[in-house]
Amino acid sequence: MFRSIQWKLVIISFLLVWLAMSIVGVFITEAIKKEQISSMTDTIIARGYYLADNLKDKIGGASNIQEIVSNWFVGQGKQVRAVFVYENGGFTASQTNYEGAIDDYDLLGLWIVEEAIEQAQEITWPVDNSEYLTSIAVPIISSNNDVTGAIYISADLSSIEENIKSINKILTSATILALCITALLGNLLAKTFTGPIKEVTSKAERLAKGDFGQTITVKSRDEVGQLTEMFNYLTVRLKSTLDEMYREKNKVEAILTNMTDGIIAVNDEGVVIHANPAAYKIFNIQEEDLYNRNFDDAAEKLDLGITFNDILNDSDKNYNILGINNLIIKISVVQIINEKNEAEGAMLVLQDVTEQEKLDRMRKEFVANVSHELRTPLTTIRSYTETLLEGALDNKEYTLSFLKVINSESERMTRLVKDLLQLSKLDYGKMEWKMKSLSILNLVRDCVQKMEMAAKQKNQSLHFEAMGELCEINGDKDRIEQVIINIISNAIKYTPENGSIKVTAKRLESSVEIRIVDSGIGIPKEDLPRLFERFYRVDKARSRAMGGTGLGLSIARNIVEVHNGSIRIESEYGKGSEVIINFPCEEKSIVK
Repeated sequence: MFRSIQWKLVIISFLLVWLAMSIVGVFITEAIKKEQISSMTDTIIARGYYLADNLKDKIGGASNIQEIVSNWFVGQGKQVRAVFVYENGGFTASQTNYEGAIDDYDLLGLWIVEEAIEQAQEITWPVDNSEYLTSIAVPIISSNNDVTGAIYISADLSSIEENIKSINKILTSATILALCITALLGNLLAKTFTGPIKEVTSKAERLAKGDFGQTITVKSRDEVGQLTEMFNYLTVRLKSTLDEMYREKNKVEAILTNMTDGIIAVNDEGVVIHANPAAYKIFNIQEEDLYNRNFDDAAEKLDLGITFNDILNDSDKNYNILGINNLIIKISVVQIINEKNEAEGAMLVLQDVTEQEKLDRMRKEFVANVSHELRTPLTTIRSYTETLLEGALDNKEYTLSFLKVINSESERMTRLVKDLLQLSKLDYGKMEWKMKSLSILNLVRDCVQKMEMAAKQKNQSLHFEAMGELCEINGDKDRIEQVIINIISNAIKYTPENGSIKVTAKRLESSVEIRIVDSGIGIPKEDLPRLFERFYRVDKARSRAMGGTGLGLSIARNIVEVHNGSIRIESEYGKGSEVIINFPCEEKSIVK
C-alpha cells in the first residue's frame, strides 16, 4: 500500500509538516524562554535597585538594615531565594535565605559583588537552564555617588519552566492537529494527482487487452491534464495504427488465401508456420498434415524430393516436381531475411504449371503440325513440277494428271492458310462480326439443304427435325453456318455409305440446342478430350486424305464461344458420334 504514489505524497507531506512544526516549536520555545528570562531578570534587577535605594545611606551604621532586607525579601515571594547585603570591603551587612541556608553564597556573592562594586553597575550571572537559577549583584550608591556596598540576589526562575511546558503542550497539540489536517488534506490532494494516473493506468490495462474505446476526461490544464490529453491522443493513434495494420494483415491474408499459387512458410527450425489453401489443394491434404509439422517429415510424406537444408541454403532456386496429383508443380524458394540480414526461414511458392506446360506442348505441336501440313503439299508440288520440267510436258496425259495434283495440293494449302488466318483473327480478337437477329430454324434448315447433295453421293440419309417452336438468336449468320456445315461435313465424311445423319433443333428454357447425330465410325474415348485441339486428328491419314486441315473443330469452338454458346461431342467408338451445340436465345424471344 505504501508503495503507491498517493501514500508516498501523504507521508512526505506528513514528514515535512512535522519537521516544520518541530523547528518552529523549538524557535518559539527558545524565544519565549529568552524573553521571559530577560523580563524576569530585569524585574528582579529593578527590585534590587529599589532595595539598594532604600539602603544607600544606611550602610556602615544603621541597625535596621536586616529589617529592611527581610521586609523586602518577604515581599518577593518564592522568586527570590536569598538576599545578601555586602558593605564595601566584603563584609556582610545583612542576609536572608528562603527555606534554609544556601551553600557557597559567600564565595559566589563575593565574586559578583566585587564586580558590581568595581563597575558600579548590576552584574547578572547566566541562568542555569537545568535549575533555572540566576544570581544578580546590584551596587549600592550613596547620595554622594559613592559605591558603599552591593546587594547579592539569588533568584529562582523555575516558573519559566512551567510556562515553557505549557507552551510545548500547546505546540504539540497544534502539531498533532496540523499533522492530522495534513494527512487528510494530503490524501485528498494526492488523489487529485494520483486519481488521473490511476485512471490512465486502468485505461491502459484495458487498452492492452484490445479495448481501444478508452478515453479520459481532461479535468485540468496542468501536467496531469497534459498526460491525459497525451493518453487520449495515443489511444486514437494506436487504434488508427492497429486498424491500418489489421487492414494490411487482412489484405495479405486475403491475397494469400485467394492466390492460385500455393505458399508454404518455414521458420529457421524447419517447422511449417504457414500454408495457404492453395497449397493444401495442390497436395490434396488437410491442414493438420502440413501446418506446424517438421518440413522434412512433410516433404518426405508428400514425396517432394527436397529438404529443409536445400531450401535454406539454396535461395532463389526453382524446382520442378512432376506427378503430384497428376500436376506439374514449379517450386520457387525465397529466404526470409530479418533486419540483421540473417535468414529466419524460407518461403516456398508452389505454382501449378500444368496448363502452361500443356500450352507449351500444344504450341510446339502446332508449329510442328503447321510445318508438316505445309511441307507435304509443297513437297508434292515440287516433285511434280520437277518431273514436268524434266520432260513430262511432252506427254499430254501425264501433264494433265500432274497439273490436277498440283492444283489439288495448292487448294489444300489455300484452305490451310485460310483456316490459320481465321484462327489467328479469332485468337487476337480481330475477326469482324456482323451480329444480327437470326432465325435458327431457317439457318439450320439452309445448312442441311446445302449438304444434302454431299450426303446423296454416299447414299446417306440426311434428315432435319425442328422440335417445337424455336427462338431467335443474336449472331453472325455466316460464322454460325460455317460451324454447322463443318459439323455436318465431318459427319458425312466419317459415316460410311448408306449411313444416316440426323440434325435436330429444340428450344430449352433460355437457349436453343442443335444436335448432329451420325451412325459413323465413332471416336475412341481417349481421343475425346483432345478433339478441339488444333491439328489433332483421330485418324491422321484418313483425315488428310479427305482434305481436312485439322483446324475445323478448333475454329468451330471459338466461333461458338464468341456467341456465348457451348459445343461438346459425345461418341462411342464403332457406333457413331453426337455433336451438341447450344446458343443463348435473344432477350426479346425469351418467354418469362
